[in-house]
Amino acid sequence: MTFSLRVCYASRLEDPLLFVYMGSAALAIQHIRELLRHGAVREADEGSLQPSSLDLSVSGELYRMRGSFLPQPGEKIRDILKRGILFPASLTQPLELNGIYWIRLNELLDLPSGVFGTTNNKSSSGRINLQTRLIANGVPAFDYVPRGYRGELWLEVTPKSFPVRLGYGERLNQMRFFTGNAHLEADELRREYARYGFLRDADGVALPLRKLANQPGISMTLDLTSHDVVGYRCGPTMGRMLDYARRDHDPREFFEPIVRPPDGQFVMRRGEFYILATKEFLRVPREFAAEMLPYDVTMGEFRSHYAGFFDPGWGYGREGETMGTPAVLEVFTHDRDFVLRDGQPVCQMVFERLTAPSEICYGDASLVSNYYRQTGPRLSKHFKIG
Repeated sequence: MTFSLRVCYASRLEDPLLFVYMGSAALAIQHIRELLRHGAVREADEGSLQPSSLDLSVSGELYRMRGSFLPQPGEKIRDILKRGILFPASLTQPLELNGIYWIRLNELLDLPSGVFGTTNNKSSSGRINLQTRLIANGVPAFDYVPRGYRGELWLEVTPKSFPVRLGYGERLNQMRFFTGNAHLEADELRREYARYGFLRDADGVALPLRKLANQPGISMTLDLTSHDVVGYRCGPTMGRMLDYARRDHDPREFFEPIVRPPDGQFVMRRGEFYILATKEFLRVPREFAAEMLPYDVTMGEFRSHYAGFFDPGWGYGREGETMGTPAVLEVFTHDRDFVLRDGQPVCQMVFERLTAPSEICYGDASLVSNYYRQTGPRLSKHFKIG
């Protein structure tokens, strides 16, 4: 099926930009760039663009909150702040462990009536257990901005494993833009899976499509046997303060390696945070993006991913020259210890069509792609390797 997208000006002054799109899809980089060029996203620059998402940056306005809040329909964030602030905070001081902070983002939205957005952690913030959730005026849900939204954006930020020092303009979160439900339906998924082989083994051989009953995505499993170190764990207060701008932290001061278990299983303890990897190698062609669903109670009482988003080109390259890259999992338990075993289903991967093949791919020389070459569990960019 061929899709087309056209940008045009509307006659109504209150909606100066319309996207005319034949179908439902996520916007590729070239169409997100049009949003910036026409003022639908302000205070953002080209350096924030990713193959099918936009990085969002923190300002210097932040507050320590009494707790987590969600706006009621029509309620302004500034009105919540009048009642919910414990004290104004500053980027000169680290965010405290388990402290709940609201930080205004630099970007402002004036979306067309046919475009909405969703957000999630960037990989680098997710891999240090820095939880972020987007909040928008009058929207009673996290990580979502409705069609035609205009106004400020705020980020709820909570360090869950150790204190974190941020700097102005740090990019913790990313936004994706949609014209409708972009998920591949079952028949389309089977067709494209046969065409591209979205999942491969370590030798690059295409794996059969594996779906669990009543689940929307492709099942991926846990790898506890392929590497000497199969993951990393971090308990609350185990690490020192992490400076988000640094790239030379000693990983031993924050994480403990998990060596390959002889029986292919280990106990994940309640309240601890884990970095693990999938057994399968994922490929995302240029006309798609992929999203890992964050939590599924049928798979166990744990959340299997924070960041959850994979750009076009991940494990694929520009023309299919790459035979896959494992996905790294950011895992924590909810309310009980849980025994993880090699090869058990751990997440669901949903594929989404784009408005057009992305002009830029993950791993291109024009992008900083920190995890392009990862071959197993990989810590965030903040840690020195070796």
